[in-house]
Amino acid sequence: MKYALLFCLALVSFTGLMANPLSEAIYLGDSLYNMNDYWGSIAAYEKALGTDSLSPEANWKLARSLNLQAELEPKDKQLALYEKAALVSLRCIRQDSMIAEGHFQLARAQGRVALFKGVFKSASLAKQVKKEADKTLALDPKHDGAYHLLGRWNREVARKPKLVRSPMGLGEADKKIGLECFRKAIEINPEYINHHLEYGISLLDMDKKEEALVEFETCLKLPASRPLDLKYQNEAKEYLARLTQKD
Repeated sequence: MKYALLFCLALVSFTGLMANPLSEAIYLGDSLYNMNDYWGSIAAYEKALGTDSLSPEANWKLARSLNLQAELEPKDKQLALYEKAALVSLRCIRQDSMIAEGHFQLARAQGRVALFKGVFKSASLAKQVKKEADKTLALDPKHDGAYHLLGRWNREVARKPKLVRSPMGLGEADKKIGLECFRKAIEINPEYINHHLEYGISLLDMDKKEEALVEFETCLKLPASRPLDLKYQNEAKEYLARLTQKD
């Protein structure tokens, strides 16, 4: 009797959820996202926004799917998706600035846009990326994605001499800090292949070849659970091939 009552309550709750067009569309988007169908989830979240264009949840989740799908697209298709992801994540933040994922997806999208346009041709954008990543960690100190993003930020920005970037307001970037950020990301989420890939790239950037090899090899040992993981593993294979050929 107890379990039957619980089942009925769950059924009523689920039915109520499905009676709400916004919740229904978000639920569908989440289901498709969990199946790695990013285009499908994009369509579902956009349908949700057709019901309520200011929904913080629908906006940040749309940004997440756009950011991930962009990585799977040919390079000439990526920028438009990242720019759209930045737009909708900003819409999320304007409605609710306390959602960590809104800030993270904005930082993620802006970081990619900055790489497309050139970090030092868009210094204000580069500064905004760090600001949003820092805000993400202020709201969620265990956000491995934000640490990952800061790892890349420090690496990319610190490639320019400090004397050149300091007048742009980018003097704090440091490759050693970048390495520490990647270590924190891996500590929080050791199974995430891209943490190891980008950490390996950063190690290589600092002539730490043996340590980099370990990270690239780790990429291949971890299970690939989504299409992007296969992409990251292929990149790791390329780095390993180049490094072993030099030997």
